[in-house]
Amino acid sequence: MRSARWIWSTLMTGSAILLVWGVFVLSFKSEPSAIGRVWIALMLIGGGSIGTAVVGVVAAVGLRREARWGTSAAWLASVLMVLTVVSSWAGIIGLVGLITSRTRSRT
Repeated sequence: MRSARWIWSTLMTGSAILLVWGVFVLSFKSEPSAIGRVWIALMLIGGGSIGTAVVGVVAAVGLRREARWGTSAAWLASVLMVLTVVSSWAGIIGLVGLITSRTRSRT
């Protein structure tokens, strides 16, 4: 399935923001108050953000190369970005682009 050409750049931008956010959050692991549940929360938030960024980059590369799996990866990356809240704008824009690509008439 073909998708809009601009979706890959949106996913790449959202991934870059998530990567920076994840590294920033993980930098607080060494703080004295980061013990127990706070440490676990930092790891989940930071690790989840970095993991979502990786999925977004893979999806963007797949879309850019017009690979068959690129659209499926873009759906996953967009949903994950919406769930992270940090790059929810990129996920929402990606979802809108993917949905409009499905409803566009094929001539």
